[in-house]
Amino acid sequence: MSMISKSLGQIRQAFLGIVARAGIKAQIQGLADEVMDQMEIYQQVGFSSWIPEKSRVVILPLMGKSARSIIIASTEAPIMITVNEGETCIYDQFGHQILLHKNGVKIKGDVEIIEGGLIVEKDIKSKANISDQKGSMQAMRDAYNPHTHGNSPPPSTPME
Repeated sequence: MSMISKSLGQIRQAFLGIVARAGIKAQIQGLADEVMDQMEIYQQVGFSSWIPEKSRVVILPLMGKSARSIIIASTEAPIMITVNEGETCIYDQFGHQILLHKNGVKIKGDVEIIEGGLIVEKDIKSKANISDQKGSMQAMRDAYNPHTHGNSPPPSTPME
């Protein structure tokens, strides 16, 4: 039994570290001021994020060896979002968010569609101006409402 215990004692278990230098491969400050360079970060396919410096990470030594360690999770970044029961939030360190909650989806930050269009099956409402390449809807109202044709009166029903 003591040989098994001794052998298991030589296998390093998962541990916590702090990101000292961020990047595609990170430098980690481990236990007792241990520095681990060029740590690979494993993330789910389809999700990719930059782990900020000073974030805590979970490190898994493959085959129990520190030299073959990978980062499998992170937390405590400078910006953290707290969600309520049932919610999910994708966010970055610039303050942008996509919050999935019981009433729908809320996006914080500008949205740019680089490729493809936007198809909407219900009304579109805006609390601000709407514009296209030629001008704003407010500019159309401003031009339409006072317009006349010769001596005719302006439109009886102005655009609002």
